[in-house]
Amino acid sequence: MKILSLLLSLIACQPGKVDVTSEVDSNVSKEDQSPITWTDCSSNEGDHPCDFTLKDQLGNDVNLYELYGKPIIVDFSTMWCYYCQMAGYDVKEIADLYGEDELIYITVLIQNFTGSEPEQADLSEWANHFGLDDASTPVLSGKQQMITASPEDGWYAEAWPTFYFIDREMRIKMYLRGWSAASINAGAESIVQ
Repeated sequence: MKILSLLLSLIACQPGKVDVTSEVDSNVSKEDQSPITWTDCSSNEGDHPCDFTLKDQLGNDVNLYELYGKPIIVDFSTMWCYYCQMAGYDVKEIADLYGEDELIYITVLIQNFTGSEPEQADLSEWANHFGLDDASTPVLSGKQQMITASPEDGWYAEAWPTFYFIDREMRIKMYLRGWSAASINAGAESIVQ
């Protein structure tokens, strides 16, 4: 029974409609995407993550690097993915548990229920359903072009959900593919220290 439970806890939704070969705008350098610049970015552990600015459930811009100095969980999910929804139920609890540590839990929705890019109404629906109503738990509208086929090129995701745990120095401390409440808590612990 323990083995079955472990296997189920590590399962992730496979990216049915994900096109990881999408082109990224090559006219914008990685350094020009953020007020804080790094010579390189990737989604490898130990590296600085690639910056993004995306709209949240309230229509506000959220820039990753403006959160520098705070521990951050970035959860790449889709609305149609069962395990992404299971992770959604954990967001508020984790954000509240590590609130004193100023943890920010960002959900980046890449697709809505039909596989399209999420619209404002989709973000609001997700946020309302899971009780995500403050600045520590923004729900953002992601773009398929953010997801890459290689960790060296940007945000790598082999399945949904995919989690990145970013420390206060804006370095990726841990990568997690698939939902596991215990692993998400361990990742959160690793970045609030």
